[in-house]
Amino acid sequence: MKTQIFFIFSIALLFGCKPSTPLAEGDYIVNGKAEGVYDGLRAYLIKSTNGRTKIATDTAIVFNGAFTFKGNINGTEMRALTIDGVSGQIPLVLEAGEIQIHVFKDSLSKSKINGTYNNGIFNDYKKLTEQKKSDIKAIRIAISESQAAPELIKSLQKKEDSLRKNFKLYGFEFIAKHSNADFSLLMLNELTVRKNFDYELASKAFETINPAIKNKNKTNRNTSDQIEQLIKNSPDKNKLKIGTKAPDFSAPSPEGDQVKLSAIKGKVTIIDFWASWCKPCRIENPNLVKLYKEYHSKGLEIISVSLDRETQKEYWIKAIEKDQLNWYNVSNLKFWQDPIAKAYGVNSIPATFILDENGILIAERLRGAELDAKIKSLLD
Repeated sequence: MKTQIFFIFSIALLFGCKPSTPLAEGDYIVNGKAEGVYDGLRAYLIKSTNGRTKIATDTAIVFNGAFTFKGNINGTEMRALTIDGVSGQIPLVLEAGEIQIHVFKDSLSKSKINGTYNNGIFNDYKKLTEQKKSDIKAIRIAISESQAAPELIKSLQKKEDSLRKNFKLYGFEFIAKHSNADFSLLMLNELTVRKNFDYELASKAFETINPAIKNKNKTNRNTSDQIEQLIKNSPDKNKLKIGTKAPDFSAPSPEGDQVKLSAIKGKVTIIDFWASWCKPCRIENPNLVKLYKEYHSKGLEIISVSLDRETQKEYWIKAIEKDQLNWYNVSNLKFWQDPIAKAYGVNSIPATFILDENGILIAERLRGAELDAKIKSLLD
């Protein structure tokens, strides 16, 4: 009996110590640890095409709190892990090699992924992203708890605007710092399939990525080609540059009179794109009113260009009266087809453009504390 036990133990030890078979070129294995997930449930690796179409490229069955995906991949691609009966999903980089996933069934998005180079880069990106989100959240909480201290609120709002601006730049900056990682190419692809991606930031980030990464394999070349095409066709490609003359325009006021930009003679002129139906615009309007009251006598002019529809003229006029927009107001009532909005590359509102006395664009898309500070620096 002792001999049998020893023999069984020896066999188990032999197989337990046997090194895993090396993976062939392009092979991947994804080992998932899913404690608490019922046996028999199916796990999926989901691929998203053009940010919309989603297909399952691999499936696995959970057994004894674990599951495994095996396959071959020519390159590096993004996937999302989902599990039947478990809410949410977790993105990962699928590439050749062994990947380990520790699934948290109560919060799949918090699952841990390790094992390959690009997933390590992705982990760094997620960690820094969460820290930046946490910093912004902390500022928002501080603002909500400081209602009786206007100066403190103003200071906190300025800090929040700065953090949000840095957050917008962060993804592109991360790509530039990791120019030798396939993940940077994948992330830039994710950024450029979004509707209103920043053309200039995307172009600069693409230039920083190592050509060896762009041409590493067919998958990377296809990804690079898609990014180049999206950048080439971006509506922001021809947007206004700081330091250039702002396009002149003429449009009807609520009374039907033509108002021409070049006829407005201010030391500083704000062109404000908005609409009566735009909630963020209506929230921002009191700040513009405050600025106008404080700086109009010092040379500030404002012309608001509404992107309301033809059927919304009455709402536009009522919004002007209610929000006390006592400056120049115009609209062609053509919604997103407004020719002025197209000339200025406006694809989201509110959007502001600040011109000097010569009609030169000196700043754009500022709001809140940032807009306050800019006008103050120009006119105080």
